[in-house]
Amino acid sequence: MSTSTLATDYMRNEANQLPERPAIILPVALGAASLSIWTWLAFLRHHGVAGALLAAVVFAGTFTLLALSPSLSKVFHKTATPTLRRELARCSSVFVFLLFFIPEYMGRVRPPVVRSAILFFVFTALWAALFYDSLQGAESIEEETPRKRNWPILEAVILFAGLTYFAIQKYLVFGYVGQDLAYFAQIMHTTLHGHLFWGSLLQDLLYSHTVTTDFAGHNSPIMFLFLPFYAIFPSPVTLLALRNVVMVACAYPVFRIAKLSTTDRAARVWAVAFLLVPVILYQSVFDFYPLSFVALPVLFTILYYLEGKFRPFAVSLFFTLMVREDLALFAVCLAVVALLQRKQLRWIATPLIAGLAWGIFSYKVVLPHALNGASFVTDACFSHLGATPTEMLTHVCSSPQTTILTRNNIVYLKQLLTPTGLLLPFGSSLVIASFPFLAINLLAGAGKCITTVIYAQYSVVPATVLFIAALLFSTNSKSKLAHMSRLRLSGSRVAPLITLALTVATLAFATGRAQFDEIATQPWGAEAHKVAAMIPSGASLAAPRYMLPAVANRDCLYQTHRLYQYHHPVYEYLVLDKEWKHINAAGEYETAYRALLASAPVDPRFQVVYESPAFLVLRDPAVHGLGCFPTTTEGQQ
Repeated sequence: MSTSTLATDYMRNEANQLPERPAIILPVALGAASLSIWTWLAFLRHHGVAGALLAAVVFAGTFTLLALSPSLSKVFHKTATPTLRRELARCSSVFVFLLFFIPEYMGRVRPPVVRSAILFFVFTALWAALFYDSLQGAESIEEETPRKRNWPILEAVILFAGLTYFAIQKYLVFGYVGQDLAYFAQIMHTTLHGHLFWGSLLQDLLYSHTVTTDFAGHNSPIMFLFLPFYAIFPSPVTLLALRNVVMVACAYPVFRIAKLSTTDRAARVWAVAFLLVPVILYQSVFDFYPLSFVALPVLFTILYYLEGKFRPFAVSLFFTLMVREDLALFAVCLAVVALLQRKQLRWIATPLIAGLAWGIFSYKVVLPHALNGASFVTDACFSHLGATPTEMLTHVCSSPQTTILTRNNIVYLKQLLTPTGLLLPFGSSLVIASFPFLAINLLAGAGKCITTVIYAQYSVVPATVLFIAALLFSTNSKSKLAHMSRLRLSGSRVAPLITLALTVATLAFATGRAQFDEIATQPWGAEAHKVAAMIPSGASLAAPRYMLPAVANRDCLYQTHRLYQYHHPVYEYLVLDKEWKHINAAGEYETAYRALLASAPVDPRFQVVYESPAFLVLRDPAVHGLGCFPTTTEGQQ
């Protein structure tokens, strides 16, 4: 259809448009202005204000003609009613969501053109989808008689295959930082060989004295469920695959939750959108942590809470708590939500009592017993705030810009909230369950911990709760904000399609060169695999941290760049990478590592097993056959 035909149709029906003109002009003008502002910032700054004005005129004219042309409606065999024209015009206002990304264009460094192109494509596709849905829905009964569909199995399978491929590829090319994935693989191995979640890699390093179980760090009984799988296939790949199965399976409860208040078609979009939320998606290619598994039981807990099915709710809450001790906060907050929603007493008392009991049991019994008098190094996450709770509170209140409202924290909040429309989660009381975790992440993020890195496991709980809170508000609320967030469009897929677009757009800005470098083959990778294969199975070993996952199944394992910090390292083999930058560690460890590179080759204890321009492998025969599991006396030294 030519532009002249559209223009002719518009002029022919101008008289009929007068009563509805404001309802059409306002969304068209809003969409055109938003798109022109963003286009100018992304592509046309060098053309000055004239470029922005020209873009505004072109976009406004295009949207107006498309909304008012009866010829376009005839193509889809629809009657160009005033209601349909208003719906088509309102579709133009989707470009208002481009303004969410204006802050990214206000910095000194303009985003790469490819990101701007992705953003433009995403919101143009969103506009086209809503425009098409409006035309199709004008006389359709599909919304009134929804088809029976399965949850998005095909999408989930494809996503699982792709993400697991990248996760394994990252493992094969030494793309993981290494020590965390290796640690959890090591404690699976040691548990299967008689020592309950013992891992020298971190337990001889991160505490004031050596501890003998992972329960010293976290109360995570969920790890018992990993053991049968690791026994069948003892490799870090098993842990990566298990995690990805669980993450992708989250689509099912999200679909079920959405189905409570919308159609199958819309629920499928909600489920896919959740899987593409940056925090959720990147769990499947980030380092392995048991906390990532919490998304699935949290979603089932919320689902059964909303459905009013008490027994499944209690079981799901139980599995949620089993993931980690701090999930007690989620349970207590859920009790507050139930109280605000005036639920029956059992819906309030069960999560409240369970949360308090789990917290007391974890912090007063399990952790102190496992620590055996040691202190945990992660206490340093909050050390920048002060030494006592009073000092911390005073510091936060007197200097919020350096403690909680730092630049990194603000960027983190924007990345976390943008997929859910920034404010929409706060329209549902469920959002309360995210507050403790947001507070912990923001307070610790200004210190040494990575709690405000969007890819990290710390954000799984708040991201999950925020998404469902936004879903509930968007689909159930009759408020003006919810209605406006749907652009005043009537289709059931409006809210999930907007969420999907915001999610993909945020993902484009959260993904950079670093993520692609992690799955790229390294020129030294083949030799690193060769060196790892030289180490006898079960022999005690100190190695570069990127290599640790490949050699994790042994009782005694250490990081070479922090070897000087271990309490009682026992290693028969010492693997040294001669290039410091391969270690990818903080600069504070470089001096000690270079000293080790210089001293180890001349140490009379060691024999040279292998040497090349890139690697050095040494062996201490005197350590052969010695174990490293500490006795009570050794652990307290």
